[in-house]
Amino acid sequence: SVSEVMPISHQASVTAYGEVKSRNQLALTSQVSGQITFLSTKFLTGNTFKQGELLAEIEPIIYQQALANAQANLADAQLALAQEELNSNQAAEEWQQSGLANEQASDLVLRKPQLVAAKAKYTMAKKEVEKAQYDLAQTKLIAPFDALIVSKQVQVGSNVQIGTALADLYDVSLFEVSLPLSAQQWQLLPKANNTVEQLANIKVLLADETSHEEWLASVDRFERHLDVKSRQRSLVAVVEHPIALATPLFPGSFVKATIKGQEITKLWKLPASALIDNETVWQVNDEDLLVYLPIKVMFSENNSVYVQPIEPLQQAKIVNRPLSSYLVNMKVSAKVEELL
Repeated sequence: SVSEVMPISHQASVTAYGEVKSRNQLALTSQVSGQITFLSTKFLTGNTFKQGELLAEIEPIIYQQALANAQANLADAQLALAQEELNSNQAAEEWQQSGLANEQASDLVLRKPQLVAAKAKYTMAKKEVEKAQYDLAQTKLIAPFDALIVSKQVQVGSNVQIGTALADLYDVSLFEVSLPLSAQQWQLLPKANNTVEQLANIKVLLADETSHEEWLASVDRFERHLDVKSRQRSLVAVVEHPIALATPLFPGSFVKATIKGQEITKLWKLPASALIDNETVWQVNDEDLLVYLPIKVMFSENNSVYVQPIEPLQQAKIVNRPLSSYLVNMKVSAKVEELL
């Protein structure tokens, strides 16, 4: 059977595939050493935490002691600095009263090095207090963002060191999917020489081809480099609060993305089965003979492909389901089949 095709206009449809990922993925590690003394009852894979919620706690006693010691050292350093400032002022007054005021006094006589040392010790003591406060704060493990627990590696009683992996967290506020597009597909998107501003209002329909569930995404950005293997450039679409949707979208899902593009003119709509090698189709000419016809596939939609003929033909009969036994100039009897 053949399809009688004529040029039409149709809005391009750009299709791509990608994996859904959380924008922020964090391997949560311990910043201090000690024993895990508390784990939230929700600290289990599959559960979520709000930003700022307490996940776990490491025994704080040694860090509380370190902070107390640092504060005591700071008080001593502050007292020593005040005493040295007093001594320095007194040394300057005594030099003035000695009758040698017209001569240059040494720094040691005026206690300048001692004052510099006292100030340095005071500054160091302040930093030690700040470090002790920081270490103590790190004994409480707080969710850095709205997080999904993907994996956990510790229990109550676990001893951890600095850098020990505690859990893997995914940010659930925003998921994204990177969609690799060919140069031809980029040209089909609304407006050539795309910018983020021009793409911002483009909606992307994501679909799971197994469950047939769908989600609406928006364009966030596009990459400014080509993948070294595929030689394609990616468009990045995002979904906000994806697991809170009526139909949750989970990280790791492999989805098909459909983007509405520009209105394209002079297209032929053919069944996908009509393509021989993505570059040619069989045409039945006016003498009912088979001839090769080169075409350019612009895009596909459902079970149809939209092509442009290389030669400027207004009308043609295209074989819907070509056989491998076909030969050029073979005589055929063409039966027209209406495309749905």
